[in-house]
Amino acid sequence: MSTAKLSAIEREYDGARLGDERRHARLLRVAGKLGQDPSASFPRAMGSDAELEAFYRFINNDHFGADAILEPHVEATLQRGHAAGEVLVIHDSTYVELPGSPDRGDMGITTTNHRRGFLAHVSLVVTEAGPVPLGVAHLSTLTRTGTKWKQRKNRAQVASGDKTRESTRWLRAMETIEEARDGLFEAIHVTDAEGDFFEFLSTMRSRGARFVIRAAQLNRGISSDGEHESLRDFIHRLKPTQFRKVQLNARVYARNSVGSNRRRKHPAREARTARCAVASTRVRVERTRYTKGSGEPFEINVVRVWEPAPPEGQTPVEWVLFTTEPVSSKRQQLRVVDIYRKRWLIEDFFKALKSGCSLEKRQVDSYEAMRRVLCLLLPLAYRLLRLRSLHRSAPDESAAAAFDSTDLLLIGKAQPNPTSAPTTLSEALELLAKMGGHITNNGPPGWMTLGAGFEKLLLLKLGFEIGRNFPER
Repeated sequence: MSTAKLSAIEREYDGARLGDERRHARLLRVAGKLGQDPSASFPRAMGSDAELEAFYRFINNDHFGADAILEPHVEATLQRGHAAGEVLVIHDSTYVELPGSPDRGDMGITTTNHRRGFLAHVSLVVTEAGPVPLGVAHLSTLTRTGTKWKQRKNRAQVASGDKTRESTRWLRAMETIEEARDGLFEAIHVTDAEGDFFEFLSTMRSRGARFVIRAAQLNRGISSDGEHESLRDFIHRLKPTQFRKVQLNARVYARNSVGSNRRRKHPAREARTARCAVASTRVRVERTRYTKGSGEPFEINVVRVWEPAPPEGQTPVEWVLFTTEPVSSKRQQLRVVDIYRKRWLIEDFFKALKSGCSLEKRQVDSYEAMRRVLCLLLPLAYRLLRLRSLHRSAPDESAAAAFDSTDLLLIGKAQPNPTSAPTTLSEALELLAKMGGHITNNGPPGWMTLGAGFEKLLLLKLGFEIGRNFPER
């Protein structure tokens, strides 16, 4: 099929090397169907028993790997990064927990509740301004047996430099992207506290990679002006250079929804605007006693953000950020803070993947088949996230950038008070959300509301196409 005839979402899969042209055609067909309603079940999306059977044969086909499905999207993401010139690469992991029996095929254990599934590590590329998503540049997955905790009792095994340990996923992702982007664009790697381990930081420093990473190990040894002490003691003596208001979202946990470790690291809180102090310094990070293998001590900039006077009963905000970016001026300090705050976008991406694309509701039995499903859905989640991000950052952009003319016509006509086709992206998404039951006073539409709107649009478009192809005689 000519590239010009492919939809925007189908182009994210075009060129996949699956070893057979028929598989490539099937991939584009599946992508087109899922793209019309990402949240729909596979039976509903495929539309017939024959198409559904062909789909299951496709995702259970052992003649190609899951990565081959995602490869064209990764290439398109890199090209969008090239066009942007400089981007943020946000890395994070999420549990993919699946329904059904605890004996579900070859899935691993994902939580203390012994649910089945796997861990997905994603590298999301976004623009610094906006931010606007550009796509997924790397994906890796792993399963857990639930018994490795026994080995962790022996600290020597943790420090052994074992190449199979889970933390290497951060290294692989960073190194893959650094090699792929070289000469194409500049990248700043962004991670939460899980990315704070010596080997990762030291490797990035030796490669010349740029980053903003939240420090977790505040008791680690550092040196400054020849004095050795803990990072915590050193930064707590810093005096604020400025203050910044930071809007905090509420953090509420349903009963038994997360483990005690997550609750301890990220306690529940009320939504509020926090008045935070900001300061910066430079330190030399020393090797830890658990670090083996390559990696030398290095100097790095540090930005501390903290809440001197939190409301009564609320845990104070504190971020300690390691960065290669300059921090000598107040403006540079705030830029580093704002780069780290954009990390929330990958959390939204995971919500788009799980709620907007119903990832965890998919009835697939094997780990490898589920990896193929994940690679199918990642570009769709990117599309949903991009639409909502553009709605926030570029509401006046043409609606034609995201919808075809039939979509826009039907979105306008489907309203309680029919209107003309929307012309801007903001108008199109607001009307689509209304089709999904969104009430404007409730704030921005959520993923489930947008998904419901897409589903109604799909049904309308199906009827429209049937009527156009089979006119009444």
